Amino acid sequence: MEANQKMLDAVKWVSGTGCVIGFIIFALSFFVSDYNKDYIFTVVGIAITLSAAAIFLVGIFFVLTEEMVMNTHKGERIEPAETTKIIKMKSKAKTHTKRSTEFSN
Repeated sequence: MEANQKMLDAVKWVSGTGCVIGFIIFALSFFVSDYNKDYIFTVVGIAITLSAAAIFLVGIFFVLTEEMVMNTHKGERIEPAETTKIIKMKSKAKTHTKRSTEFSN
């Protein structure tokens, strides 16, 4: 859990910083309209915020996956015991019959 906590803290800091920076750029793009003629800062702010959220989700997925793998009880392998109740079939297999050649040359 100690290694997972370090990774989780790193993911939180990186994605949190990205979300804050992206939100600041996005918010400033509405207030300072002289720099935002083509709405480029709005798009950049949204892209930074969404990519930081994606980094957070991927990081959480990796931490949860590793935690589940480490905490899964492996258990013992169970091998089936030999059984004496074997039923033998007395019928013979059907032989293949020749197919009709009605449509063949």
